Parts: sequence; C-alpha cells; structure tokens
Amino acid sequence: MANSSTAAAAAYPLLVQRYGVGGVGSSTPSSSSSSTATRVFSLPAMKLLDVNLPEEMTMMRGSSGGNTFLETPQGLVLVLMSSPPAETFLLDPRDGSRVAALPPLDEGELPAHRRCVLSDRSPEPGCGVLVFDLESPALLFCRVGGERWSRHGYDIGCYDLPEEYCPVPKRKHFFDVAGVGGRFYFTENNGELGTLDFTGGEVAVGAIAIPVLDYFPTDQVMYSSLTFLVESCGDLFLVAIAFEGYSIGGPYDVHVFRMDFSAAPAWRRTTDIGDRAFVVGGDNFCGASCSASGCGVKANHIYWLNDFSEDEKRNLYVFSVEDRSVETVDTFEPLPGAPRQTPFWLV
Repeated sequence: MANSSTAAAAAYPLLVQRYGVGGVGSSTPSSSSSSTATRVFSLPAMKLLDVNLPEEMTMMRGSSGGNTFLETPQGLVLVLMSSPPAETFLLDPRDGSRVAALPPLDEGELPAHRRCVLSDRSPEPGCGVLVFDLESPALLFCRVGGERWSRHGYDIGCYDLPEEYCPVPKRKHFFDVAGVGGRFYFTENNGELGTLDFTGGEVAVGAIAIPVLDYFPTDQVMYSSLTFLVESCGDLFLVAIAFEGYSIGGPYDVHVFRMDFSAAPAWRRTTDIGDRAFVVGGDNFCGASCSASGCGVKANHIYWLNDFSEDEKRNLYVFSVEDRSVETVDTFEPLPGAPRQTPFWLV
C-alpha cells in the first residue's frame, strides 16, 4: 500500500523486523539468497502497520542491485549504494530524502558487525560520521563535506580475563558510543567517561574522571545489567536495565542517569527526562531519543526491545522513569520456517 511521506513519518519511531536471509539490515553479513519479509511496528500506534520504507532500504544486500544501510541514533541512515554510481549518503527514512552526501565507501571496507553514530543531530558540514567495529578495536570516520573516510585503530586496554580462559590478552573495543554536541563519548567501568577526538590526523582517545557509578539503590538486590548511552537535546544519558541474577527472564528494573559536565563531572540519577522517550535495545544495542509529544509516545518512558528474549512476540518493555513500573507489549508474530533477524529502531 502506498503511503504519503507525511503519513509514514507519523508512524515513527519504528521497530523493523526482517525475516528470511541474512544480509539485510545494519550488521548481518551478506547472503546470496534474496528471500525476505519485512514487518514494521509503530510505537505511536502500538501495532503493526503497513509503512513503506525508502527504496534505498528495501533493496537487499547479496542480490543484484543490493545496498547496505546502517541506521543511526540520530534517526538518519547511512546508505552505501551498490549500483553505479556507487554513492554514499545520509538518508532521512521518514521522507526518503538524501540529506548529506558522503565520500564513497565500499561495503567490503565495513566490518562484518558494526554500528554507525553521528557527532551531531544535524548533518551540517563538519558533522562526524563514525562506524565502529563491534568485534575489534577498529573504526572508520569521515565528515560531512569531507573528501575521504579514514580507518583507525585504538587502544583502551585489555579485558581482565583468567589466563586459563584467555591465554592471549584480548583487547577491549567499543560496544556503545554516543555523539553529543560534536563529540563522541563511550563508557568505561573504571570510573571514567571515554572521549574520541578526530581533530588531528589520528583518533585521540581521552578520558574524563568520574565517580564509579552504582547502578542500583542500596536497598535493591540486583546482580547484572545492560547499559545504553543516549543523547537527548544536547544531554548525555545512561540507561541501566537491571535484573536479578544472570537470567534475562526478569524481573526487570530501570534507572536513568544524566551526565553532569560541571566542575566535578558525574552521573546524576534522575526520575524525570521531561517530554522525551528513549528507545533502547534491538540490533547493535541502539539507544536513541525522541520528543514524546511530537511522536505520540509516552513521555518520561523507556522503550526497551529485549532481543535476548525467547519470546519473539512479547519482547517490548515500556518502563516509567518516574515510578519504574513496567508493561510488556506484543510486537512481531513468528513466521513459520523463516529465521528472523534482530529488529532495529528507526527514530
């Protein structure tokens, strides 16, 4: 069903679920098969809708004319066109417009498992575009208006693993990076907030000393958590979703922290994120923000897609930041015989 760009935009934020072959979406290696199905779940409508994605995102990798695309927390999508001319650009999926041309990049230059994040919400000239490897300390970087992509390695130490388990030290790498006000930040567990600077010829990794964060109140017994960095209205937030023991079966709890960049930088616990909603989880552990009133979703709430859930249908959790109450929502019905890929957000 054809729909106008205005009607399509009103359905956002979206959860996009693809079934069938590997190789479609942001992080799965390519496949030679071309059989697939796509379903779209709209957060404002809280149901599946027939929303047309831009043509650049419906062509499949691994088939003739296939493209590669990587969604970003800023709502734009990095697209690598495979058909001549092999263009690379940022796409607004809401209306299908190409908002910024980028230097050419071949799909073969990308790491197999990756994530893309922008340094700013607005893709003006000079905005940084970062693609980082989710399996090794390597990344690609360019700027809007720049002439080329640069490839970088970095060193943030090694994991503290038992020698009998890992005889050769394993180097740490990024799992989550947020772009705020032209800068990139990543989390460390040793009382630091990491920074990335690309003003020189090479990437410079820095650190801001902060107190070690205790994710859970003193009266709460929790043993493990998932964390997500989220940029929202120029602020940096951290969402911690906690559960007892090491089972992701629940019960769940959520805590939100805002980074205070004052003279004594620290994460500050908050129960009010205002007229905002955060979406986290899904493919590549994305964390993003949207205007609640502008998008027709619940203000001061966290929408978490539990991609570890064994229940493919009932896997969306909606947390209240104020009172930490939670509700679960049905999303996608399994398709018999069709392997599913991890859903991803489009905000």
